Amino acid sequence: MAACLGPVRLPSGELTQRDVERLWISDRKALINCGKRHAALRDFYHERDADLRNIEKRKGWAGE
Repeated sequence: MAACLGPVRLPSGELTQRDVERLWISDRKALINCGKRHAALRDFYHERDADLRNIEKRKGWAGE
C-alpha cells in the first residue's frame, strides 16, 4: 500500500487568499483519499477475520 502524501509544501513569501484555499483543498483531498484507502484495508481485514472466526466456530476450532 502506498504511503499517504504529507502536507503540501508552502512556498516562501506571502500567500494570497486564493493560494491558501488552493493548497488547503489539495491537503484535504489527499487526506480524504488516504483515509479511504486505509479504511478499505481495515474493512478487508475486519471482514476476513470475522469470516475466519465463523469458520473456526463451525468446525469446532475455537480453542474453547
